[in-house]
Amino acid sequence: MIFTILKVIGIILLVVLALILTALLCVLFVPVKYRAVGSFDNTDIRAKAHVSWLLHLFALHIEYAQETDGYIRLAFVKKKLFDNYEALDDDDMDEAAKTETEDKVSENSGDEPKIPADESEYVADDQTENESTAQTHNEQRTVNDENQHIKQQTKPTHQKTYKKPHKKQFKDKSDRIKNCIYKLKREYSDERNKAAFLHLKKELFIILKRICPRRLKLTMVYSTGSPDTTGISLGILACFAVGYTNRWRITPDFESEKPYAKGSFDIKGHVIVISILAATLRILFDKNCRRLYNRISR
Repeated sequence: MIFTILKVIGIILLVVLALILTALLCVLFVPVKYRAVGSFDNTDIRAKAHVSWLLHLFALHIEYAQETDGYIRLAFVKKKLFDNYEALDDDDMDEAAKTETEDKVSENSGDEPKIPADESEYVADDQTENESTAQTHNEQRTVNDENQHIKQQTKPTHQKTYKKPHKKQFKDKSDRIKNCIYKLKREYSDERNKAAFLHLKKELFIILKRICPRRLKLTMVYSTGSPDTTGISLGILACFAVGYTNRWRITPDFESEKPYAKGSFDIKGHVIVISILAATLRILFDKNCRRLYNRISR
């Protein structure tokens, strides 16, 4: 009986360890895929970005057109990322305040008590005129107060007030940045740290190469409004080798007198966590890099 219980516990532990090991291997070796497609016409930009992992078990999707929208999905659970809402302008707030105030004033005016006929005969003309004038002023004051109150209530709550930082904070930050730049220049000129900087350059280049997209397609028609600057910009774009490897289709328009640019793009790639982690560990365990970090942090 005891051996049967221990056997069951051992099997459960093995299954749990196998699941943990499988999840760890998936995180390290299963690539995280990303893709972004879109089009542009001067300032009119429309784009979609999608990130997925493990057969779309985890997915992140973002769209941008007139407004930003997107969601995040884990297995079958989906959650929106952005709560799109329209903030009220000052004109909209004034209109809403005016409408609501007029409704309240009309309701209040409908409930006013009436003066009996026999008592109204004894009211003098000058007293009636004074009372009507005072009532008019009171109603105007009430309308203004209601407008201010409703305008305060209908103001968007997402606006934040920022305090200007003190000049001393800017000075302290600038001093720290200057000190850090001075230390980097000093350490870079030291012959003993050349090996550390060479190793950092090599590993950072590897990380950048692993992150960069495998495909970067671009189709564009553009003009700068002048034939000479359009030709110069085309020559600058021709200097990038990425355009030849991805077969960019860039068509200059030398006849247009107005600057514009329209086209589409398609970016696709993937990232493997184990490659980024390996490069990071090689930097952390390099003795020259550790010595450089200790010298800069002092």
